[in-house]
Amino acid sequence: MQFNPDFIKFLSNYGTLRLEEEEYCFVPTLTAQKESASHLLICPLLNWTWLKVSGVDSKKFLQGQLTCDMESVTPQRGHFAAHCNRQGQVIATFYIYLRDEAYYLHLPSLSAPILQKALQQYAKFSKVVIESASQDLISIGVVGADSAKALRSCLGLEPPIEQQQSFHEELYVHRVPGEVERFVCTASVPALINLWQELMTHKAVPCSESVWHWYDIQAFLVHIRPKTSALYTPHAIALPEHHGVSFTKGCYTGQEIVARMHYLGRGKRKLSHITRNIDHPYSPGDVLLGEDHKPVGMVLDSYSDVVQKIQHLLAVLY
Repeated sequence: MQFNPDFIKFLSNYGTLRLEEEEYCFVPTLTAQKESASHLLICPLLNWTWLKVSGVDSKKFLQGQLTCDMESVTPQRGHFAAHCNRQGQVIATFYIYLRDEAYYLHLPSLSAPILQKALQQYAKFSKVVIESASQDLISIGVVGADSAKALRSCLGLEPPIEQQQSFHEELYVHRVPGEVERFVCTASVPALINLWQELMTHKAVPCSESVWHWYDIQAFLVHIRPKTSALYTPHAIALPEHHGVSFTKGCYTGQEIVARMHYLGRGKRKLSHITRNIDHPYSPGDVLLGEDHKPVGMVLDSYSDVVQKIQHLLAVLY
């Protein structure tokens, strides 16, 4: 996985970075003890990337591969969606947006090669190009009660509502699903550095990417990672609740299984937010153990609150 050296150098002014299991961990120098209580947080999304799907057949191709209806993906509106295998199991989840007649998928970096390979298998007879766009685009997250106000002041635009996007010159602002106001801001390195510095004048607090996971857990947003790929159906990870599955658009890979679960029963697996003692930390893909030390589910996301000494987990229970 590649990281932009100019952005990494810039971030070193605000904290330390270390590489842990192929992912960057950013530890800010100045941060609130209770980061989630801050009114304005900025988070470098170092472990996220962009895939670009372009070509004359791109819309038709993706309509036959993704769970969302591509008719609803416009320059003003994005979607949380997934790509499944033939068994209806989710290979990857992502946000998809349309810009400059190409589609951009935003997802965890380690899952991007898996998704790209899976889509490429079906692209042989379509006029599409599937490639990484991470060299041209990087992203930061902006979250908190003052996030919309700060972006309005910095960019001179009205921040978008849920799953929609706004534009300011070369910068794109996407509103992430959930009750808490969260935005993903994407641009080239110079433009994003300028935005970061302007947000700091609004008393923004830099935070680690783990805090972004905390908000994902609160919103029940599942981002599939390599260890959890091709294990669960969209219903098991609550994708329909985020309007990530269309049941009217017609056929796509895995559609028959997904539709059957929707109309005949959703299965026994349930996505849950669980709080555990931090003494036994879990990571995505770990088997969750009950009090009797027997498997009760699988962890899909985690956030450790070192102050409260507890860990928040998003897990599928058996």
